[in-house]
Amino acid sequence: MPADAGRAKALTPEDRKENALRPCACLGYERDKLAMYLLKRGMHNLAEAQLRRAVWLNPFEPAFKVHLAWCLYEQKRYREAWEWAAQAQGQKDEPQVREILELSAHRLGIPQ
Repeated sequence: MPADAGRAKALTPEDRKENALRPCACLGYERDKLAMYLLKRGMHNLAEAQLRRAVWLNPFEPAFKVHLAWCLYEQKRYREAWEWAAQAQGQKDEPQVREILELSAHRLGIPQ
């Protein structure tokens, strides 16, 4: 058995900050799940409210910001969608984030 097998992995400063500010790692996921259901049903205003609450509860989860960006994009609120996607990209760069940034930028006439 390795000598460090019983030790916990050292946390980065970002991990420590996240753990201190977030009382529970699962916060926001229920609201995100509900919002995705509402989006599929075309209830964008209700979905947006749930997604904003999910982001408020857990600002460290970039998926909530991406989902909010898509919700805003579908409502033709391209500037807000671009801003939320940019925030998500700052946390985690993924193809879905780049796609919403490109689509929003195109609608806004922002050169890539």
